[in-house]
Amino acid sequence: MNGRGRRIIAVCASWEDEENLNLMLNQLIHATEGRGYLPLCFTFDRSSIEARGEASIREFISAFDVPNLAGLLLFGEMIRSDSINGQLIRFAHARNLPVFMLERQYEGCVNMSFAYGDGFERVVRHIVEDHGCRDIVMVAGIRGNPFSEERIDRCRKVLEAHGGSLPPERVIYGDYWDEPTIRALDAYFAAGNPMPEAFLCANDAMAITVSIYLSERNIRVPTQVRVAGFDGIRQGVYHEPTITTMRPDFPMMFDKMLRRIQAWRPEETGRTETWSIPFELVRRGSCGCKQANPVETTRKIGQLRLLNLTYTRDIRAIGNSIRRTLSMNSLEELTACLSPIFSFWSDPYYCAAVLDERDPGLAHPILHGVHSRFTAEEAFRWQGRLAPDFDALCADPSVRIVMAQLLQGEEKTMGYIVCGMEEWSLREQQRFEELALFLSAALNAVITNRRLEEANNAILQMAEHDYLTGLYNRRGFLGALERCLRLPEAQDKTLTLFAMDMDRLKAINDSYGHHEGDIAIQCLAWAIQTETEGKGICARYGGDEFAFALLAENSFLPELEAIRARIEATARENAASKAYRISASLGACDCRVREHPSLDQLLMEADRALYADKMRRHPRIV
Repeated sequence: MNGRGRRIIAVCASWEDEENLNLMLNQLIHATEGRGYLPLCFTFDRSSIEARGEASIREFISAFDVPNLAGLLLFGEMIRSDSINGQLIRFAHARNLPVFMLERQYEGCVNMSFAYGDGFERVVRHIVEDHGCRDIVMVAGIRGNPFSEERIDRCRKVLEAHGGSLPPERVIYGDYWDEPTIRALDAYFAAGNPMPEAFLCANDAMAITVSIYLSERNIRVPTQVRVAGFDGIRQGVYHEPTITTMRPDFPMMFDKMLRRIQAWRPEETGRTETWSIPFELVRRGSCGCKQANPVETTRKIGQLRLLNLTYTRDIRAIGNSIRRTLSMNSLEELTACLSPIFSFWSDPYYCAAVLDERDPGLAHPILHGVHSRFTAEEAFRWQGRLAPDFDALCADPSVRIVMAQLLQGEEKTMGYIVCGMEEWSLREQQRFEELALFLSAALNAVITNRRLEEANNAILQMAEHDYLTGLYNRRGFLGALERCLRLPEAQDKTLTLFAMDMDRLKAINDSYGHHEGDIAIQCLAWAIQTETEGKGICARYGGDEFAFALLAENSFLPELEAIRARIEATARENAASKAYRISASLGACDCRVREHPSLDQLLMEADRALYADKMRRHPRIV
């Protein structure tokens, strides 16, 4: 069927357990195809969400509020947060939707748990009953962990039922990972223990490690010793020999889940159900059930080589992009570079958006691509649809799963990315995570660079401007004037340089206070700025001293008195309510720009003219 009208199954999981997440999502994709459902998976970094508190969690939860929602599937053990799980459950209940909780138990949910004990017992029986092994080493997980200890008990029970035993020295702990497994194997053989008939491992990662460890010591698996694992990860297929394992019956689980969604009634909201998910045995080469197939091995090697080339290409593209974005300080720059990056990948849909700093409900798309055609989109209200064309995305039959992730910064959520995918593999999932990390890093760089530029501008503003009036100080004035005089269009003009001094500032300070003196200085500064706006540069040198410069075809010296009159009139208008009257002395000099002497010399000439004007107008003050 086409994609139109598909109902959304929202999936929530942490990306930290990407292997198991990929396995389950792969099965969910197959289960939903042709049945009118579309998986929409939100992955997140739990520590990043929780570090910013409840507001960040609520922001994350709001992303689930999309149209045509059929239910929620929560990977509870991956999320491992009662706060996040609890709020998602309340979100679903408020909309009368079913909540399927995997590997955690909550009231009001369909709680689905894997039957680990029964599943592991079955693989033990396969090794003991089908292959006749009694001398077994159990490679357990974490010492004292309930899941690990249960598997040890199941192994011991099966062996004892068949006349064997599992003494303590035959149980080693690999903590579910490769390095602890190697240390445990070294300790086992260093103690003089013999090679067993089989190694039973609590998961596939340890089974692969055991097989590699043995082969490096020229011990052949399975002809000399058999190995079996548990949980069915993808690496077990690509290892040689392939790993015999148990994997969850995902087809049964998701078929049952979809049937439950289809039959769901609003009045069932809040009901608690418990499902047990069985495992199925996968017989492969490490126990001797299947022989190595050279053709199949060659095919898998080719797949891995192609995967490695793709991975290298992707990482190189992202690395080059990160280098370009490190110095960016605007979203416009970032947006311009994104389309070439994303054009490498053929997914049907991409959308990345940045949340508005003043209005977080408003999203500004910085990337929007549909089937490799990239377009600019207007800002939109993202809550309730995630993408500007969310309905079209859900209706696209080539989209088999939608991945979504918030773009996290150190202080807040900066935006999010949505990707509609047709092909699905672990590499596709990893690529999505890599792109989300890249965009988060790029946005962080843009925000940091912008803030740094603003800070530098503020510092420069303070260094070159007078704090009281906002005019240039001496340093800023001389720098701005020198830049102006170097312009080609200024060379044939005349520079008139003015020096101005407020009259009777001390009298204002003494009679009305320094605060009123500051107001008088500001009034005069505003008046000078008004006179020079658009045609010159002005500055406060300090105290009651000002300077300003005008550029024109001709000198302004003949207009000296008119300029003084306009400035005084504007200043007095600004101080109309004050008891004092603002006036100023003014001096000036001029020169052709092309021929001008040093600015220091010009300022000295303007100062001499100012002094002469003050003597003429106020001889007793001087």
